[in-house]
Amino acid sequence: MGATAAAIPAVLPSVEQAVGASVASAVPALFGGLLVGVLASGLQLRRVRAMHLAAIGCLVQAIALGGAALAPTATAFIVFAAVAGLGFGLTEASASLASKAVSTTSTAAVLTALTATVAVTAALTPFLVAAAAGTGRPPLVLLVVAAAQVAAAIALVAGARGIAAPAPVRGERPRGLRRASLLALLPLAIALPLYVGVETVFAGWSAVIPAELLQVDPAAAAIGTSVFWALMAVGRFVSSAMLRSGATARTALLMGLVTAAAMLALAAVVTPAAPTFGLVAIALAVVGLAPTYALTVGLALDRLDETEAAKATGVLVACGAAGGSAVPAAILLLTDDPTAPATFVATAVICVIVAALSAIRVSATSSPAATGSRTA
Repeated sequence: MGATAAAIPAVLPSVEQAVGASVASAVPALFGGLLVGVLASGLQLRRVRAMHLAAIGCLVQAIALGGAALAPTATAFIVFAAVAGLGFGLTEASASLASKAVSTTSTAAVLTALTATVAVTAALTPFLVAAAAGTGRPPLVLLVVAAAQVAAAIALVAGARGIAAPAPVRGERPRGLRRASLLALLPLAIALPLYVGVETVFAGWSAVIPAELLQVDPAAAAIGTSVFWALMAVGRFVSSAMLRSGATARTALLMGLVTAAAMLALAAVVTPAAPTFGLVAIALAVVGLAPTYALTVGLALDRLDETEAAKATGVLVACGAAGGSAVPAAILLLTDDPTAPATFVATAVICVIVAALSAIRVSATSSPAATGSRTA
């Protein structure tokens, strides 16, 4: 997933040069497909085991990436990017549910470790693209990622044999979540899209912000994307270590969000006069933000039993995907300058709101997962 998320944006310049037309809309197409995939997963997870659906998602990504690598026109590339997003969404939602099945104490701990590896691969992939630039065929990197997706699908199917997950129920009329479960999820379901929106702001502008603040060449600033994902990996591994040492998921979540809010507020103050120090503050904020997604989804799933978790996973991931579009759009209405103090103030306020929502303790009292988990 990390390689897919990084590879498509990273090859856009070389694809545009090859096809002679703009393919900038491939990025929103990718995330549009992701939203469709996570919404579709809610239905499919009632019929297909989570690990198997994750494997299907990997195969869809592999086919789409292979097609994108060989796409002769801009339109074809954009369509394949959307299909890759569809597979990405299927994999993300089903892998989140599979994490609950294999977790022994907290889904949040498993997801935090897994998303850290996502960040590592996302950080390394642009370097692979840069290395391929010397061959004159950077899009061939997409074929390498496609091969990795096929290998991942095989591993998922093999791994599913060792997971004692209940079989999907067929033939029953789908039922919604209990009212108690909806109340338990509500604060986190609101917090999730707000957080994803903040992450999208800094991921999407990870090259623009250093270019503007440090006045460096745009080509050199592109390394900011790799730096962003490297910082995300650091934050997620630190959080994973905290969870292993005995900290609760809620404690780790609140510490990260408070740190991020403080650093973004500092960036708003110091960036106009001292842009380098402002960039350091932003980097520390990214480290604090990094584990929020996994911890939030994990806390939400820990409040539900296996059956309800399958129903809720797609909804939660879809909420996040929606926030990834809405929050950056709202900030663009506030200011069209990614490095303006208003950008950092707005994201700091959102972090505070997410922290407040995450601190609300509501449980689905009749759910075994909710009453049995020390982190729920």
